[in-house]
Amino acid sequence: MALYRCKYCFKVILGKAHMKCAICKDFDLCVECFSVGAEVAPHKSDHPYVISESFSTSIPLICPDWNIDEEILLLEGIGKYGLEKWTEVAEYVETKNKESCMEHYQNLYLNSPSFPLPDMSHVAGKSREQLLEMAKGQGEDKKGTTDVQICWPFEPDGISHAEAAAIQKKSTPGRKRKMKDRVRVSFGGLKPRFSRTEGPGGYNEKRQEFDIEYDNDAEELLTEMEFKDTDTEEERELKLRVLHIYGKRLDERNRRKNFVLERNLLHPNPSENDLTAEEKQICGKYDSLMRFHSKEEHEELLQTVIAEHRTRKRLEELKEAQAAGCRNSAEADIYLMHKRRMEADASASSAEGMDVTGYPGADLLSEPEKRLCSEQRLTPAVYLNMQGLLAQHILDGRVSTKVEAHGLFNMDTIKIDKVYDMLIRKGIAPP
Repeated sequence: MALYRCKYCFKVILGKAHMKCAICKDFDLCVECFSVGAEVAPHKSDHPYVISESFSTSIPLICPDWNIDEEILLLEGIGKYGLEKWTEVAEYVETKNKESCMEHYQNLYLNSPSFPLPDMSHVAGKSREQLLEMAKGQGEDKKGTTDVQICWPFEPDGISHAEAAAIQKKSTPGRKRKMKDRVRVSFGGLKPRFSRTEGPGGYNEKRQEFDIEYDNDAEELLTEMEFKDTDTEEERELKLRVLHIYGKRLDERNRRKNFVLERNLLHPNPSENDLTAEEKQICGKYDSLMRFHSKEEHEELLQTVIAEHRTRKRLEELKEAQAAGCRNSAEADIYLMHKRRMEADASASSAEGMDVTGYPGADLLSEPEKRLCSEQRLTPAVYLNMQGLLAQHILDGRVSTKVEAHGLFNMDTIKIDKVYDMLIRKGIAPP
């Protein structure tokens, strides 16, 4: 797309006042599209903007009646359509007719003494003001003015459009401001006056389409295609095939959009409210299978997967509790409860240790044992179970060293060694 075209309606805006977004790179809107709050992702209507004046685009480059933008469009059009299709080139330039484009290119480029470059000797070394003076006569005849009235797409609280216009008139003195001074201050967070129901995922319910559709460039197939009376049968057949391909791409776009809407994928699934973050991540791995199931079948699959995950996790917890000395389900539940509490305390407390005073069984411990539990972050119940199991195996002769004790518990060996050292102090374990 050529420079200085409106990004929404694609109208050429060279030589005319237009709005340039101060956030989005190379994003220009004509006054009409700007006034209704037109948006093209990622641009938003509440972005700050700069008013680009027509006076700055009327600088001549080679001759007084052709400005810089028109020269660029002419060369782009010739590069796109060739030297034989001057009607298409003139339509591309838009501000010049066919004869003017042909004459300008013939005289200024083909007949230039510095061919293939145009003769720039008459403008070489001239300042911007001198170039503007050359274009003064032609600039007055062109559509658009240099003093642009700001068109407000928003109506701030307490400020009407008439008041906004008065503010604009008051803030604009007789002399023309430079473009860099004309930066709009955003009313951050204000919505357009017209109703706009843009939902999550960039979906607009009123238009019933996404801001960025699937296969968003499908329309490019048709941008250069035109049915003409002079088309041959082969050309016509080829164009019809292109239309057929475009129709297939639209069908796929609609199929995907309908799938998203029917499955309500734009909003959180209410059935996932009771799931943990880990379970939600597991469900997300099955999203790719969703297209092979009905909505009910997929929900049933996820319920089965979550039930299996919870069963496996429960078995792992029971094995861990058994290794810690628990003998039944009730003791395992107490152990797991204390373990979770300990983990919560570990994340919230400093590295100084854990206060075991309030835990069940703390009154059975001596002061050295309490310090051991605090330093190793062991609950009194876990410590007493470990100590009892170790003492039983030592007295039976099945454990006589620290290494042999490591196989009794599924935990950090340092903690096991500390408990074993306590039994040595008590005279139960051999040194």
